Amino acid sequence: MQRRNFLKASLTASSVAACGLAATSQLLAAAPAPGERELYEWRTYRLKDKAQQPALHDYLKSAALPAWKKLGLGPVGAFTEIGPDAGPSVHVLLVYPNPAAFAAARDALEADEAFTAATNAYRTAKRESPAYDGIDSSLMLAFTAAPKITPPAQKPRVLELRTYKNHNDDRARAKVAMFNDGECDIFPKCGFENVFFGETLVGDDQPNLKYMLAAPDMAANEKGWKAFLESPDFIRMRDDAKYADTQPAITKLFLEPTDYSQI
Repeated sequence: MQRRNFLKASLTASSVAACGLAATSQLLAAAPAPGERELYEWRTYRLKDKAQQPALHDYLKSAALPAWKKLGLGPVGAFTEIGPDAGPSVHVLLVYPNPAAFAAARDALEADEAFTAATNAYRTAKRESPAYDGIDSSLMLAFTAAPKITPPAQKPRVLELRTYKNHNDDRARAKVAMFNDGECDIFPKCGFENVFFGETLVGDDQPNLKYMLAAPDMAANEKGWKAFLESPDFIRMRDDAKYADTQPAITKLFLEPTDYSQI
């Protein structure tokens, strides 16, 4: 998908959104073309402490997720952090079938009178008692090897979000190619469930990519990574000259789904 096509679709979506909620909803709910790669928006709601979580969970569970579902978006993931380094932030993954849907979503929500009425207090929280400290957001394009999200079947489950940052654009693209050429297929052989893989188009600290894996628990996660690093398939790819110097800086985040998460 070329960036010019992304911009063209964004302009088209803005025009449709101006025509009203019904037209926008039809655009958002339109089935993606076969083989079309989804877009993912990763949102981090930065919170001062866990005391801010209940109001945010209520907003997401009672208003935002139903409104997004009405627009045909989803599945929507909502996660909290786990592990020794866990913070109070809440993370949300939004799935868009195409760029036009992404461009139209905000206007569509604002045109939904039921949503705006139900969330008025939350959306207009006072400076003295904000609903959150801030929202960080990045937009990703799915990999060609994994063009659609695959929500994991395992319950309970531990989710690991990995962010890979490379030192230049060329090696970042080579790392994406490594995933597309076979690395994505190794994880299920090692006990993981693939959830999504995305290259960041808009966001901080680029160039980077993100992906999510699911495992039954932390012990299974650790066992899976040991098997992955010892896998002959991975070793062969790692040592291939065309993927040389693609070892990224890795950030790991362990998550568990909320009781209303669709992922």
